[in-house]
Amino acid sequence: MEIHQGLFLALIIVAFGTTTHLIQAESDPKEFISLDCGLHHAVSPYTEPLTGLTYTSDANFTLAGQSGRVQKVWEEAYKHALRYFPNGIRNCYNLRVTQSTKYPADVYDREWQPISLSFNLNFVNTSLNVNSSTPYELPQEVISKAVINKNVTEKLTYDWIVENREDQALIYLHFAEIQTLRGNDTREFDVTWKGNDGNITISAYRPPKLQLETLYNKSPMKCRFLECTVELAMTPSSTLPPMINAMEGYIIIDFPDAETNPEDVIVVQNVRDTYEISRIDWQGDPCVPQLFKWEGINCSYTNASIPPRIISLDLSSSGLKGNIASSIQNLTHLQELDLSNNNLSGGVPEFLANMESLLIINLGWNNLTGPTPQALRDREKKGLKLVVQGNPNLCLSGSCNNSNKKVLVPVVASVASLVALIALLVLFLVLKKKKPLSEATRELSRKSSIFAKKKKFTYSEVVELTDNFKRVLGEGGFGVVYHGSLSDTEPVAVKVLSESSVQGYKEFKAEVELLLRVHHINLVSLVGYCDEGGHLALIYEYMANGDLKQHLSGESPGPTLKWASRLKIAVEAAQGLEYFHVGCEPPMVHRDVKSTNILLDDRFEAKLADFGLSRSFSVGAETQVATVVAGTPGYLDPEYYLTNWLNEKSDVYSFGIVLIEIITNRSVIELTREKAHIAEWVKILISRGDIEKIVDPNLGGDYDSNTIWRILELAMSCVSHSSSDRPTMSKVVKVLKECLNSENSRIRGQIQDDDSKDSLELTIDFGTQVTPDAR
Repeated sequence: MEIHQGLFLALIIVAFGTTTHLIQAESDPKEFISLDCGLHHAVSPYTEPLTGLTYTSDANFTLAGQSGRVQKVWEEAYKHALRYFPNGIRNCYNLRVTQSTKYPADVYDREWQPISLSFNLNFVNTSLNVNSSTPYELPQEVISKAVINKNVTEKLTYDWIVENREDQALIYLHFAEIQTLRGNDTREFDVTWKGNDGNITISAYRPPKLQLETLYNKSPMKCRFLECTVELAMTPSSTLPPMINAMEGYIIIDFPDAETNPEDVIVVQNVRDTYEISRIDWQGDPCVPQLFKWEGINCSYTNASIPPRIISLDLSSSGLKGNIASSIQNLTHLQELDLSNNNLSGGVPEFLANMESLLIINLGWNNLTGPTPQALRDREKKGLKLVVQGNPNLCLSGSCNNSNKKVLVPVVASVASLVALIALLVLFLVLKKKKPLSEATRELSRKSSIFAKKKKFTYSEVVELTDNFKRVLGEGGFGVVYHGSLSDTEPVAVKVLSESSVQGYKEFKAEVELLLRVHHINLVSLVGYCDEGGHLALIYEYMANGDLKQHLSGESPGPTLKWASRLKIAVEAAQGLEYFHVGCEPPMVHRDVKSTNILLDDRFEAKLADFGLSRSFSVGAETQVATVVAGTPGYLDPEYYLTNWLNEKSDVYSFGIVLIEIITNRSVIELTREKAHIAEWVKILISRGDIEKIVDPNLGGDYDSNTIWRILELAMSCVSHSSSDRPTMSKVVKVLKECLNSENSRIRGQIQDDDSKDSLELTIDFGTQVTPDAR
């Protein structure tokens, strides 16, 4: 394959003349990059004797693909080396060009080929200059030549064959009168485009003298019997036959999405260059096509005519170093920014507070220093979610480095404690004199505070949006979950409380109250609720790909989840749980963490769901809450079960069981094995060092055993019998991100290792074993 610098256009171009043959090889070779795809760098460059072109390996122009060789039977027709792309969904070549520089003779890099010689054609040319200063800018070598019929009375016809019946064509015809006409001479002809939907004709056309003019069918046409025909017919008043200088044919390709807003593109390219990010898919347009957008980037897609804007940037666990790039502030539509688990240093920039669209900023687990800007703290009060844990040298206020004020801290704390104690005593005496509220009154008060939000649906609206409860998505202890749609555009999941539900109104109320005040990218969002005449329903965002358990067990269609995909899901679910523990005020315990409550959206991003059992817990000396035990057998913290004392480490235990499921793909409770509970069974195999029996065989060995062991160690620490021995969810997230980063590096390393192998020693059998799809 040969790739030249410049703009690539999908077109067929014909120049009518005997000497016109403007292929790039005849221009200055220094203007081009000639790549031999798959060529090993050890034998690069080389000069091809037939054309005299110097070819180099393409290895330095792409981050993707692997080198291979064609089978011997095809070596006569094709070059020995090739590059194929078995991995990833977006593989690009990066060609370095200089702006405002013209690279071939044709400024649009069109390749002009002469029409085939024919016994009934005459070719003419001129040495005079033809004015081609039009938007089409044809080279002088093309427009100074033309073709006419030898038989002046015959029509001049050209046929162009297309591949598909539904193809729509645009055919551009370029004319300039390059012959000197005598006094009585006239060149006039009718131009007709013959299509499947009828003909398009321009009558009595006369080409201008030594001036380029272009005619084309303004409405794309379908070609009859896969054949597009252009016909030039001499009019009765003409003395000379039709003449044409050049023709271009284009097939219409529909690109439904506008390109990403150019200002956003410049920013992310700057960020990529600043931090030397080498992700394979960070090439080309960041948001388009939507299916192949850059990893770690989410965009808003309003409609096809409006350029997408970048609304989320996730560079967590990306090895970033240095200060937070100031160019980020130019992403004016950014809603979520995740720079966690890197090696960023310096201070937290105040410009983050000025980014009005930002809702979530995660700067955790870096090396940031100094005070957190007060403007950001003020934004927190207005709903901004700011995560800065894991930066030991980062202060929460501007006074953190003022040693003179440190002495005042215990004094202020003492005074505050005294004031609080007095206030509590007064409150106790006042309440003691009042009559107790009835249970019904208290319930009414609580209910009024919960349902004061503007997310309430009537029961008739619930019936309408579910199409009378037509499609069932699932069923649980609360009731049946139905598929619904808001305004026929936004899918939702509607959980309707059944009359026999053992959870009932208490859990319904708890879930609504919680989800109306907490928001995180890894928590399923509440769209609304219904509480009307005994009808109770919760309306959530729709998670198109079901739950994690379905994908591990094979219940969902599609291939087995790869190890990197499982790690990514684990990271995202852990982040949602971490937010519960450290981001909520007051902190929350989920109490029902399990693989069926980890849902996957249409992009396979994981979100934690089902918050009906969630409870808040205090922070400080007393971190446990006495409560009735609730949860799912197998996932339930044994310490919590025995003591009835609940804390955030109960969730950590449950998440540890999920991690073991992700590794083993085995049932949590299985009575037929040596130990029925999955954690106890794994402990036995670990003591024997038998990792092969632990790891899901469906992974096919495609993993780094060191990463598997590290996740296994993390999982086993999570399921320690004593809660004090379990890590925090912040620690869990940190380790998981490190492992995910390691796994991604391993995958990239495999690709690079394969690329570096000697292509002369690697043979890929494309004929019988592997057939790479076009990408």
